[in-house]
Amino acid sequence: MSIFFKGFFLSLSLLVAIGAQNVFIIKQGISKNHIFVVSGICFFCDVVLMGFGIFGIGEFLAKNRILNLLIASVGILFVLYYGFLSLKSAFFAESHPKFLQSNSLSLKKTILLTLAVTLLNPHVYLDTVFVIGATALMFNFDEKIIFAYGAFTASFLWFFGLGYGALKLSQILIQITKIIDILIAIIMFFIAFSLLRYVLISS
Repeated sequence: MSIFFKGFFLSLSLLVAIGAQNVFIIKQGISKNHIFVVSGICFFCDVVLMGFGIFGIGEFLAKNRILNLLIASVGILFVLYYGFLSLKSAFFAESHPKFLQSNSLSLKKTILLTLAVTLLNPHVYLDTVFVIGATALMFNFDEKIIFAYGAFTASFLWFFGLGYGALKLSQILIQITKIIDILIAIIMFFIAFSLLRYVLISS
């Protein structure tokens, strides 16, 4: 269960950062615009990308000790970067995002916009493929399955919860953004410590 929750909380900590994708989902939720489709597309893309990171790149790198240690080391830098960004956002952010109601869109346009917001954002690949994939390097295949289930569960709960609860959650998220950022920073620093310990033991 500890591996499941490692995947769950790592995925969740990456997802809750206020960004273009989350703002888009909230806007669609507030306007009741194809919420299931929007949340479903975001979740499906997460499953594909995280799966590739955990079982694709992770499996390939696991066969090469030097690349294994290199990717884990770079992963430390990335999670530290996320942590410091979260702290900066918590204590130095000038303003919080405003979740304004958007006009209703056709199903086709909604699908295209959701795919664009999700797949054209480079941070999506860094989060799902790189950071999660690098963290999964320390697990064997069976453990990676459990880790993946945890990550997928967090993605499902976040996207559908955010979409269907957008009308009520939007004001709450604005009020607790600072707390969320601090929690993200703590989790990122903990992951960095775990990866550092893995590098030291493996080297």
